[in-house]
Amino acid sequence: MDNFIDRVRGGKRGIIGTWVKIPALETVQLLAHAGFEFVVIDMEHAPHALDRANELVFAAQSMGMAAVVRLPDHTGHAIQPLLDGGADGLLIPRVTSLDLAHDITSRMIFAPRGLRGLGFTSRAGKWGLGSIPDYLKRGDEQCLRMIQLEDWASLEQTRAFAELEHVNGVFIGHGDLFLSSGKPASDPAVCDLTARMLAATKEADVLSGIAVGSPAEAREALDMGFSLVMVSNDTTLFGKAAAEAVRATLEGR
Repeated sequence: MDNFIDRVRGGKRGIIGTWVKIPALETVQLLAHAGFEFVVIDMEHAPHALDRANELVFAAQSMGMAAVVRLPDHTGHAIQPLLDGGADGLLIPRVTSLDLAHDITSRMIFAPRGLRGLGFTSRAGKWGLGSIPDYLKRGDEQCLRMIQLEDWASLEQTRAFAELEHVNGVFIGHGDLFLSSGKPASDPAVCDLTARMLAATKEADVLSGIAVGSPAEAREALDMGFSLVMVSNDTTLFGKAAAEAVRATLEGR
């Protein structure tokens, strides 16, 4: 477990990752062998129980990748065990208000500044064999607290969200933005909104995140200056490769 925030900030470009939806250690290893730099273990739209999510965090980190977890909801019940399990950060889906963003990110910061309790005998504390100051520093300074803005009104307020005390990353959710607005990511108005969202994160000096479907779109996002760029997801990557193998084998027969 290294300092994920510094790793991202210290690079000449953003880093590339993908969603983990398959609850298998082997596929996480394959993603690392393929060259991905981080993964986001998706508890919102995939069947990951809490114990499996922590195992996937361990598997990713053991292969040299950073491991972020997308929370399943806003209840907050998974925050403490995921962070004490050593996750490099959490992605909070469907954030629609400043109060909600403040409430959830406060649970990721140790008291007295926040609401997180001491769990030094966890993996994040090296099972009690590390030092408490290092455990506290990792929790408060080195873990990602990224909110996902997925509707037009919230994205218009990116700067206000990015300036919240405990927020250190903002992620644009083009999927749900399309559902609510009817406009795809390629729409000129969405492109403009995306550029303004990215500029606001840079002005506030927080990390930025985006998910795209293709390598070409990922290159464009990296060129734009996004910090975390996610390319597709494990199910789609493996599924398309399998389908192409079948197609190429049977073509012309």
